[in-house]
Amino acid sequence: MEIEGYEIDDLFDSEDFESIERKIDFERLLTTLSERDRKIAVLYAFGHTQTEIGEITGLSQQHISRLLSKMSKKPSETA
Repeated sequence: MEIEGYEIDDLFDSEDFESIERKIDFERLLTTLSERDRKIAVLYAFGHTQTEIGEITGLSQQHISRLLSKMSKKPSETA
């Protein structure tokens, strides 16, 4: 899966079972997000800071922080 020029496979070790499970979980999370939030999640996963992501997306660092916090919560925690 590729988003905004970033290949998701590059984040995970294809020979490690736990890494493969994390990849599947990450891809599932991405399918639940809006296009903007998917971009934010991928940029963060590839090591961009919240400030850098804010500059790329035109959002404040504080807004990026809130969005990432919300994404990191399990669905049952946000209900």
